[in-house]
Amino acid sequence: MDKDGAGSYIFAKASGILGHSFVGERSKILFNQKNLQDLWSLIFRSHPPMIPEVLLARQIEVDAKKRFIEQYTTLINAYDTPDPLLVDQLYIYEAENLKEIGAALCNGEKECPPLADLGAFAQLNYDAWPDIKAITKGSIFSWYDHVPQIHEQQEMEFKVDLQVMRHLWKSLENEKGEDYTALMKIYKNEYVVKNVVWALRLRLFYEMSDEEIAENLICVSKHPGYGDPLAGPALKALELPVDDYNAWSNSKYKNLVNPHTEGVVWTINPNWMEKRSRIEVNRMALNVFHQYPMSVCSLIAWYKVKHFELNCIRTAVESLRLNISSEEAMNTVGINYGGVNNG
Repeated sequence: MDKDGAGSYIFAKASGILGHSFVGERSKILFNQKNLQDLWSLIFRSHPPMIPEVLLARQIEVDAKKRFIEQYTTLINAYDTPDPLLVDQLYIYEAENLKEIGAALCNGEKECPPLADLGAFAQLNYDAWPDIKAITKGSIFSWYDHVPQIHEQQEMEFKVDLQVMRHLWKSLENEKGEDYTALMKIYKNEYVVKNVVWALRLRLFYEMSDEEIAENLICVSKHPGYGDPLAGPALKALELPVDDYNAWSNSKYKNLVNPHTEGVVWTINPNWMEKRSRIEVNRMALNVFHQYPMSVCSLIAWYKVKHFELNCIRTAVESLRLNISSEEAMNTVGINYGGVNNG
């Protein structure tokens, strides 16, 4: 299908999928279900399988992710030659697969763990299990050529995440015009705040120095310094006193700051900031989807919105499994958290 024809078809198809998805106000419906069987019927519009609840909870998450990936790959397959940035979004799930494989091999497991099926877009050679070097050969993860020891597993997983972000950033920089401007705004809002949140957690809960924190931040430059577009803002945010509400409420992060009650000791809450950020990014993506129809950025925005829906489904499953109230569960993902709605 030619690019213009594919663009029209994809936008119509993506719009139809969103219309039946649990996004915006409809995301709350996920948290109004009484049990996992009802949640299954709501999401998949079919009778739930007759299996124990523990297995049903897992199956909902697996099938929801499978459907999301299938929907996305079907959309980008409509292009004769999909924009590299569209294909590169799937590296996020390729990275998840690689981390699952690494953990399984590290633990001495004999069977390959369940993995996300990326079809023709898979970059890793999953048939080469359990040869990790053969699995990653020829991919951006080719450096991951040995089974990590337990003590280095976390470091390897961080390098995988760093590799994905740098690859996505490089692809994003190849975009032009309105697509580039709109997508850069979404990416910066999402990943800058993730770094700020992580930096604050390392400061507040682990009492790390700025130098130690910098080494644990996602960056797109060789070094996570002040000049890096993702790590730099997080390092600057560390200059704000963690107990000064006025400093934070007058910063660029003012919309993400937890409330202050007069007479009560206040400290910046990274969990609150993270939840509010999810809603902001989701709202931004919804706006971009409708504002730039039939474009690369509209489909990336669709991906972001559907990814948020997937997180909501996972949280709804956990809330039912652990008997957590719907209000608390919605707060976990940020729905109506602090008066902010994700519609």
